[in-house]
Amino acid sequence: MTIEGTVVYNDLEGGFWGLLSNDGRRFVPVNPLPESVRKQGKRIIARISPVQVLSALQWGEHVEVDHIEVAH
Repeated sequence: MTIEGTVVYNDLEGGFWGLLSNDGRRFVPVNPLPESVRKQGKRIIARISPVQVLSALQWGEHVEVDHIEVAH
């Protein structure tokens, strides 16, 4: 699926980057985000795929980021 939204940094569980879609859904990437988008509030468009993982993070849905770019 493709989402438009914002990059957010969370201090929970040692800290992690998340994606907050424009419709309010929260996603936790299982693969590292590129340095170019790791900035609080950065507007992005991302193609993501849901994954099932065991994790202590209960902030949002776990996803693999297949492609991400800065929204203009």
